[in-house]
Amino acid sequence: LTHVRSRMGRNASISTARELEALGDGGSGSGGEAGGGVSDEVCQRVLSMFRDPHRHVDYLRGTDFAKDLLDLCARTRPLLECEPRVVFLQSPCYVFGDLHGNLEDLHFFSDNVWRLGMSLTAGNFLFLGDYVDRGMSGLEVVAYLMVMKISMPNKVHLLRGNHETRDVNGWEEHYGIRSFISQCQRFGPEIGYRVWEETNQVFDRLPLAAVIDQEIFCVHGGIPRSVSTNRSQIEDILSVPAVAGINPPYEHERDGQQQVASDCIWSDPASEEQEKNGVDPESGFGESLRGGGAICFGNRAVTNFLSQHGFSYILRAHEAHADGVAISKGARVFTVFSTSKDHNQGCQAMGESYFPF
Repeated sequence: LTHVRSRMGRNASISTARELEALGDGGSGSGGEAGGGVSDEVCQRVLSMFRDPHRHVDYLRGTDFAKDLLDLCARTRPLLECEPRVVFLQSPCYVFGDLHGNLEDLHFFSDNVWRLGMSLTAGNFLFLGDYVDRGMSGLEVVAYLMVMKISMPNKVHLLRGNHETRDVNGWEEHYGIRSFISQCQRFGPEIGYRVWEETNQVFDRLPLAAVIDQEIFCVHGGIPRSVSTNRSQIEDILSVPAVAGINPPYEHERDGQQQVASDCIWSDPASEEQEKNGVDPESGFGESLRGGGAICFGNRAVTNFLSQHGFSYILRAHEAHADGVAISKGARVFTVFSTSKDHNQGCQAMGESYFPF
């Protein structure tokens, strides 16, 4: 860590300096969390892989990685099951959009946002979902994020996207070798299916939304339609079961709960044309161009939602943008997309595609 200490200027806190001194010079490199609670062999193997995946090809293709994934899933599930469906956070907070199996961009964030390690970086880390599909490193991305969640459960927060559902990440006919289920088959059909299913059981337990400083509503897709006249939309989200399949649902999920959860992971801001012709003037909601029962939310829906809860902004992911971010609905809705690959986006999308609050 000598080279790290040498870069520390006057802005480095005394407590951070002390932590670095306590680590000694045998600390981890990029993405490592030495001293941050990651001490067991499974987590260390995943962190070593993350630092230099090209040197761990045999590990990534072998049963040891599959066993480590199953171990991480078993430890992550109870952590997520104890969390509310809406997580309430305080700033400072770094917020990231879709990653879609892009390990290189996740490594970029590690090098530039938490280069001293998440444990030594002030604030919370919030990921808005869509960790798998499209990119070829979905398993590696999920493994790293689970290690971070296990190590720092109150600092690292993972929300659910539409690709964290079996109907989407099991759609091999559409995504081919870029589908998550196809990538799991590297371990063989039996072990591969078990890894896919156990990972989806982790996804079933992911929270649906977060609120930063009682002001910024964070979600993968967008705001849900109300399903109750005597509850707020936040209360509707909180009523979703701690274990929810969504698409497809479990038997215990009621129709209203499934609708709320689906709206959170699938909805989009209405376009200008949809605002004119496709959005209900009273509710502010309309049918999405995505089809399949997805909805869009217009200015009226945004105004009603923010006013009801006393929020100022909505921060969401779900849509690709060449610059990594987009602003809509009177600068009240921010869209962040954090992968520069697989949606024909340039490196500008990587450099600008997270929000520090």
